[in-house]
Amino acid sequence: MQVSESKGRSETDAVSVRDFNSITRGLIMGCDALKDIWVRGEISNLIRASSGHYYFTLKDEHSELRCTLFRGSAQRLKVAPKDKEEVILRGSADLYMAKGSYQFNVQDLRPVGMGDLHARFEELKNRLKEEGLFEESRKRDLPRYPDRIGVVTSATGSVIRDIINVASRRYPCEIILSPAQVQGVGSSESIVKAMGLLERYGVDVMIVGRGGGSLEDLWPFNEELVARAIHACSVPVISAVGHETDYSISDFVADRRAETPSAAAEMALPDLVLEKRHLLQISSRGDRSLHRMSDEAAKEFRSLDRMLSPRRAMERVEQLMQRVDDLDDDLLRTMTGRSERWTSRLERWDYSLSPKRAQAELAVHNRDLASMFQRMDAAIVRRIGEGGRTLSSVEARIEALDPLRVLDRGYSMILDAEGRPVTSMHQVAEGDNINVRLQDGRLNAVVKDKEAL
Repeated sequence: MQVSESKGRSETDAVSVRDFNSITRGLIMGCDALKDIWVRGEISNLIRASSGHYYFTLKDEHSELRCTLFRGSAQRLKVAPKDKEEVILRGSADLYMAKGSYQFNVQDLRPVGMGDLHARFEELKNRLKEEGLFEESRKRDLPRYPDRIGVVTSATGSVIRDIINVASRRYPCEIILSPAQVQGVGSSESIVKAMGLLERYGVDVMIVGRGGGSLEDLWPFNEELVARAIHACSVPVISAVGHETDYSISDFVADRRAETPSAAAEMALPDLVLEKRHLLQISSRGDRSLHRMSDEAAKEFRSLDRMLSPRRAMERVEQLMQRVDDLDDDLLRTMTGRSERWTSRLERWDYSLSPKRAQAELAVHNRDLASMFQRMDAAIVRRIGEGGRTLSSVEARIEALDPLRVLDRGYSMILDAEGRPVTSMHQVAEGDNINVRLQDGRLNAVVKDKEAL
């Protein structure tokens, strides 16, 4: 509905309440001065509806303002509104059509004083970053198997208990607590002092942190004094401030950042069960490699042995034949044992069964025995046949490798005075006695002259 200025309107120009509120809402929402504005006051009459929306009144000593915080905006806030808390709100003016009342739609909420903390945080963060305190290249690796871990935290909190529980479960080692004040005035100085004591005592890695809390509670870990102490520490430092979504200055400076103190302990300590499993896997792979190398060497040795020593090859054949005989004996003993057991069972059954039934059972088992003896005979014949074929194959290879067989084709073999084969002219000198082995005998000779080819 469009409205223009006019004078002298009559009752015929009257508008509905809805139209009036619509006109007013348009004027409010069209005013840039009422958009994205910050308002300061104290929360009162806070109500959280089942829909997730918040309704409350923001007031000071002079006036009140109805405020609405819708669920979507509330879920994005870092802190929830609290009754009687002084806050700074960011939002825009609006008009609730159904009741004709204007309200402030909240988009952001910060307790008074938090804005100053955020500004200080960003200023220190940017300054230390420019100095290089956050560089990844300067961050150190954690020791794989630490003997002693130092913890800087409150002596009465749950942090140290959580770390001890994790250590007892994963990798028992010495846990040294250096108590520190982690909240309130003087806490940053207390943290730095506790770190110094641990450095002088001697630890392999240091965990510095506390449990969760508000920005003000966690502020000591955003102090420059603590940040520079972590940077100058002689051992790796894990920052374990108990918050998961936000980072502290300590997180940026430390060598590692953990979401919780328990996570810091898991980061600093290896899992002993997994380490043992890993060592067993390495040992198993080493054993398999050693066995494989041993098998390959044995195969190569056996191959060379067959090539160089026909006598040893024949001994191996004899051992294989003896093994065949042993297997035949084992098979015979096995079948005989089974036969004796079946006979014993039949004798026992003969006392408990009727004669007719016993005869029927006896006939069945006799057939089984006959079948087993047939299989035994077939197995023995098969084993003997396999041994014979193996023997024939080995004998053929031995004959093929026998150096004396070459003499049948007109070749000869020269031996020195000690009976060693002569394969090079450099093995003998002029005047040495040599033996010439022929197919049907030996010749004794003397070296008169040598000539290289």
